[in-house]
Amino acid sequence: MSDAPDQWPTPTGLTYHLSPVPVWEAQRVGELYAPEAFTDEGFVHTTIDLETLLIPANRYYTDDTRPYVCLTIDLARVSGEVRFDADPLIYPHIYGPVPTGAVTEVRTAQRSSTGVFIGFGDPGRPDQPPAQ
Repeated sequence: MSDAPDQWPTPTGLTYHLSPVPVWEAQRVGELYAPEAFTDEGFVHTTIDLETLLIPANRYYTDDTRPYVCLTIDLARVSGEVRFDADPLIYPHIYGPVPTGAVTEVRTAQRSSTGVFIGFGDPGRPDQPPAQ
């Protein structure tokens, strides 16, 4: 799949990333954000819509009881290479830390009483702590 910006399969140029609140909170005031797995994996996992983000959230994080947020990332503000993997859904990977200025919104992840991710709250400002 082409990685040229004008061929990205994201009509809005936005992508979505799930982060534990403590990880985002520790980095949001700095210049760069990198998820916990970045050192091992070398990229930031994202999705092209909120509904698709629920798939990896429930596949990998239901046992993690920490609160989570969804970061909306403007790909035009990302300096690292962006590659799109189709699996068959499209998952953009950002190869490099994400400038915190590229995060345009933060949404609180909503979970059921059993830890299943069921949706995301209204968008908030990235320079503010997420609403709980």
